[in-house]
Amino acid sequence: MAKLINYAPEAWNHLHGIFCVYKPVDMSVRFMRNIILGNLCRDLNELQPRHVPPFVAIEGSISEGLVVKQKENFAAHQLVLGPHYQPKDLRISWAQHLHKDVSGVCIMGVNRGCEGTHRVRESRLIRTYMVSGKFGCATDNLFHTGKVVEKSRFAHVTKGKIVRALMSIQAAHQRASIEFLGLDIHSQEAYEALSCSGLVRPGEKSSPVLYALSIKEFNPPDFTLEVSSINETGDYLKELIHSLGIKLKTSAVCTQLRCVRYGPWTLGHALLRKHWTLEHIVNNIGQSYPLLKNITPKSPSLASLEEKEVNSITTMEQ
Repeated sequence: MAKLINYAPEAWNHLHGIFCVYKPVDMSVRFMRNIILGNLCRDLNELQPRHVPPFVAIEGSISEGLVVKQKENFAAHQLVLGPHYQPKDLRISWAQHLHKDVSGVCIMGVNRGCEGTHRVRESRLIRTYMVSGKFGCATDNLFHTGKVVEKSRFAHVTKGKIVRALMSIQAAHQRASIEFLGLDIHSQEAYEALSCSGLVRPGEKSSPVLYALSIKEFNPPDFTLEVSSINETGDYLKELIHSLGIKLKTSAVCTQLRCVRYGPWTLGHALLRKHWTLEHIVNNIGQSYPLLKNITPKSPSLASLEEKEVNSITTMEQ
């Protein structure tokens, strides 16, 4: 049952944990953090503040008698001290740094929840992106906002050719995941490692690893890919679209990057900008707590995916 909180210190006590927001495009993570900080301070200051005891004054003289009076305590008055809650009182961190051109799911932590973002980061959870591109042109920054430096024909590109190219790229990354084990890809040990443990993921920071690549939409010249990966960046996903164009003997440029999943967090958990308020963030912290409890950092060198994650990726590939 939802509980109505009107007392600012009580609301502050609930403001510890991680929450999920939807990062808009053309907005840096740091700028988004500053907006959330301002909204939280504004909402906290609108609640009932902590009770300030009155100032006790003793007036009069011993001969005429002393009188004890209670007056307003100006030393703790809001007009003297300023707002009770200020941005410097709050700590907010993020689990992954999304590029300005990337929108979608972003995990953030507030106050003691900053430790939770570190835990999420060290767990190397798989992130899923919807990456849109366009055949027939290339730009200087590999994104549609850049200057066009090349144009080419794309009439020969079919969905079947795209699927085969994606399978080739994914196979190369599967071989790379075996290298994290230090095993020969043709050895029995490598086969047993994959068959027994399922998909493997690096436990440390490494080069990007792709686990699933599939095409969701193809309406020439536009197309959309679904990419599941670890350690990727926005620039790497742009290069992926560019490399796909080269494999298909044409050119391609990225037009949109959207993170739709980060481990157990999906778009359904993400708060839109209009919901970046104290009420919605506190509720989201409560929803994210059980998801965080099931996340456990793995070994420092290699980690196997959870069974649920393997099933979700298998479903996406189908």
